[in-house]
Amino acid sequence: MILAFNTSLADLHIGSFSDTAEPLAEYHHLATGDERHVHDALLARSVSDLLDTIPASAKDISRIAFINGPGSFTGLRIGLAFAKGMAFGSEHISLVPLIAHSVLLEQYKKGNTIEGNLPILYPGYAKDTVYVSYSDDPEKVAYMTIGDLVKTGITDSICSAELAGIGIPHHIVSIDLRTMAEMSIGYQPSASLADLEPFYGTDFKPGITG
Repeated sequence: MILAFNTSLADLHIGSFSDTAEPLAEYHHLATGDERHVHDALLARSVSDLLDTIPASAKDISRIAFINGPGSFTGLRIGLAFAKGMAFGSEHISLVPLIAHSVLLEQYKKGNTIEGNLPILYPGYAKDTVYVSYSDDPEKVAYMTIGDLVKTGITDSICSAELAGIGIPHHIVSIDLRTMAEMSIGYQPSASLADLEPFYGTDFKPGITG
């Protein structure tokens, strides 16, 4: 069984899937504006509850696919710590960290043809900022203000649903847990759990720095 989750933004999304990425059960918590520590409070408990609904146990999980960045510093670290904890406690769970932009690109490609080198946009950790990559290399992520992004004059983009109002021509795409599960099947799992760290893009300074 594949467990997939996303703790990179304020909301919490968890899904369980068969080894061929067929949906089994999902859980979604949409955080209110004043909520804090959602992932810390809900991730472990919600995974347990989700497994109970199937029913299944942690022993049935063979692979964990999770968004490893970019995004919220705290959310990413909580997600990674949870994934590592489950893997350390098992001899058969493989971890597959996924960059948010790569998942958005794969989701977009399911219904669209890529024309040119499209920007891929994901919310920044601070208000009015965005993480940017391009469809020819979605794991090369930069961090910049939305104002600076507008100045680049882009005419088309793949945009995370949380950025719907940024004023740039875009195709809205939401990170889909099933897409994450499907991608995890073909990805090589991380070789070293000890060396696995969250991916933040750049060093939190606005501007295209690579």
